[in-house]
Amino acid sequence: MASIHDQILPEGTQIGVFEVKDTLKIGVFDIIYHGWNRHLKEQVEIHEYFPHDFAIRSSDGLGVEPKSPSDKENFEYGLKAFLHQAEILMQIEHPNIAGVENILQFNGTAYQLMAHQEGLSLVRLVQPDTTIAEAELKFILISILDALQKVHECKIIHGGIQPSAILLDKNGEPLLTHFSAARLAIAACTSNLANELATGYAAVEQYEQASVLGPATDFYALGATLYYCMTQRQPDAVQNRIMALSKGEPDPMTLPVKSAGTAYSAELLQAINWMLRPDYNDRPQSVAEILMLLKSTHTDSQGKPATTEQKTVDDTKSNAVVRRSIGMGVMIGMIAAIAAGLWFSKKASEPFDDQPNTIATQPPATYHSDQTSLAPETPEEQTIALARNQANQPKNGQIPEKTSSSAANRSVNKGESQDDAATASKSNVDQQQVVIESLVPQSANQDLSAKPMDEDTIKVHLAAAEKAMKAVRFTTPHRDNAYKYYQRVLAIDPDNVEALSGLQRIVDQYVQLIAKARIDGRLEEARRYLQRAESVLPDDPKLHRIRAELAVAKKN
Repeated sequence: MASIHDQILPEGTQIGVFEVKDTLKIGVFDIIYHGWNRHLKEQVEIHEYFPHDFAIRSSDGLGVEPKSPSDKENFEYGLKAFLHQAEILMQIEHPNIAGVENILQFNGTAYQLMAHQEGLSLVRLVQPDTTIAEAELKFILISILDALQKVHECKIIHGGIQPSAILLDKNGEPLLTHFSAARLAIAACTSNLANELATGYAAVEQYEQASVLGPATDFYALGATLYYCMTQRQPDAVQNRIMALSKGEPDPMTLPVKSAGTAYSAELLQAINWMLRPDYNDRPQSVAEILMLLKSTHTDSQGKPATTEQKTVDDTKSNAVVRRSIGMGVMIGMIAAIAAGLWFSKKASEPFDDQPNTIATQPPATYHSDQTSLAPETPEEQTIALARNQANQPKNGQIPEKTSSSAANRSVNKGESQDDAATASKSNVDQQQVVIESLVPQSANQDLSAKPMDEDTIKVHLAAAEKAMKAVRFTTPHRDNAYKYYQRVLAIDPDNVEALSGLQRIVDQYVQLIAKARIDGRLEEARRYLQRAESVLPDDPKLHRIRAELAVAKKN
């Protein structure tokens, strides 16, 4: 019988425009490689679908196939789950989510392409005899809740939240990684379900295959993660907690809210205790509920709770305020960590901690629907310091179609996500805006007042946009692309000729890619390029003509 280590792809293996450099992790259901994008000259992570229980490497050394005819059904079901999760993550763009940039189907299997992530995981941040400041923990909590809001709206859950699944990048920005929805779906077909759960972080419903999972499943894991950060103790297995409670014994994980000398506020401790309740229905069912609890004690202490009309502001401004004020604690903490030599080294072979991945959710039909509509996602962080004080732009793009991309044209990835405001009810949007703003000092809002046009800032953005154009980064990746930089210029100077011309250049480049794809018979790719172009200039006459031509081609 072949060893698992004999199944990995060797260094130098070519997968389209991607090259395998080394192996990062061998999981039960996939193999993760450190790779190199030869087209864009950047590092990537390549996740190969490879369920070892019912798959084997084919004789050519590249392909993946079921071990036997009896394994074919499980193999294909797992592949479908793997692609489903990847396609949803490819549609999500959020500054606190490690999204999927591309999906390839080759060699009888599928590959999920992600940007190479470097950062300090919460496992490495938590050190003996040290206390993480409340401002930093609240910033992490609010950032990850904002990310989960976006994920839950897509009708999936993360399911694998634990300290090793949250990274802090060099700017102190939390990043949610290691999504595990596909793992659960595949593990449910095998005897590996319990083995894939991270003890202490998995909610009780994850151990029961018939249970319906939902947002509260993620909240439990996030609460356990914050518990670990606060206490530096691994959380107890949920079964042990339930057993203790059934015997009339105290819950070993309840945080004392009223103890004198505690390093954390009562509202934060209450929120964590609520998220950690063993029964699914006893936990908060939405992000807004958690934020409302954090807000309630805060406004009581202020003595002047504000009305929605008084406090409602643009959602992007609210989230920007949170990042600027609460995030200062993270920045201070990260600087201290760097000075102490704790910063994550740039060794590509160490992107994961040794803790097992928690399983997420079963296929979408078992999702426990959250009835609360939530506020729109936080806008992406500015990548240039001079741009941080400028107004944020609304997203004009569309959610990409579900596809498996061709490796030959990796130059364009996923488009802009649709604006969440279209699906959120106004009452709940206002509610969350009130909550977020109440968590930061009133003076912070004053920093967001309109500022005069800054010519130096415009020059910086235009230079960055030109660099992105030369690197064929038209609309992706979401943190560094020409479209974003031109939009930032237009937010300062709506009539800027160079920025307006730049948007037209992006569309013209896509038109060329569309023409090449049509000649080669790659109509699906042509439609994806069209979608990216329409996200930039939806009213361009050339794009209307191309869409009509592609519609005719599809019928034929």
